[in-house]
Formats: sequence, C-alpha cells, structure tokens
Amino acid sequence: MYGGYSYLRDPGNSVIAATAGDNSFHVGWAAGVARHLWRRLDLVAEASGHYKTRTTFDEDVRLSFHGFVGGPRVALDLGRFREFGQMLTGVVHANGSAFGVTVSTTALALQPGGGIDYRIAARVAARLQLDYRWINGDEFRRSANQFRAVAALVVR
Repeated sequence: MYGGYSYLRDPGNSVIAATAGDNSFHVGWAAGVARHLWRRLDLVAEASGHYKTRTTFDEDVRLSFHGFVGGPRVALDLGRFREFGQMLTGVVHANGSAFGVTVSTTALALQPGGGIDYRIAARVAARLQLDYRWINGDEFRRSANQFRAVAALVVR
C-alpha cells in the first residue's frame, strides 16, 4: 500500500481564460495497492485526486481531476532501492465549475510511469514517482497530456 502527495501539470487545457497559463495542480493526493503476481511482476490499482481554485473578479473557478487506474508493474530490487516501471490504464473524471455552471466528463486514460522506493525500515519505504498521463478526448474536452509527480510512503 502507498499514499502521499501528488502534483499534476496539465499544459494547454485551460477551461476558461482565467486559468490560462496556470497549468499546475498543487493540491493533490495518490493512493494505491499492489499485489505480487510472479517474480518481478505486480498488479497495481491506484486512485488520485488533483484540485485547483482560481479567483476571478467575481467568482471562484474550481477544477479537479480524479483518476482510477490499474495495470502491471515490473520492479527490481537493488539493495535498499526498488526501481519500478508500470503501465496503468483506466478512467479520469474531470470537473469544472465557474459562474454557476458545472461541467464534468469521464474519459479513458493511459498512464505509463516509473519511480524508485528507498527502504527506510523493514516494511516502510519512501517513494518518488513520475508519470505521463494521456486522456482520450470527447465532446467536452480535447485529448490531454498530463505530467504527474508523486512523493509517497509505502508500507509492505
């Protein structure tokens, strides 16, 4: 199991002009579980949330992304370090609210990534992880390319 802070960058997909040029979601979390399958292969399930609020002249603009993904992870232990690469797929739910109007959409996502765990105790590790997320477009949103960084605590 793991959980911690997650930072998301969503370049070029502003909902309104008030959010243009502000591609970062500084408030976020990620949590997941992994089940060992065979040798160096694990099955991973992960959920994450990213949030942003911008204040315009007379209204707050609220944006959020929630991701629910899963898939295979390959890991290699090197002393106190565990390096891993993964290919996760699932859905991302986007929600935007401004000027009394709320729009939400759910789309398929592909999220390859990788990272490193550093063992700090027998069953506890610190994790740094980087991911690229591609979100399929639909009638409300064009395809998106997002980048994510995670700093988490891992309990085995």
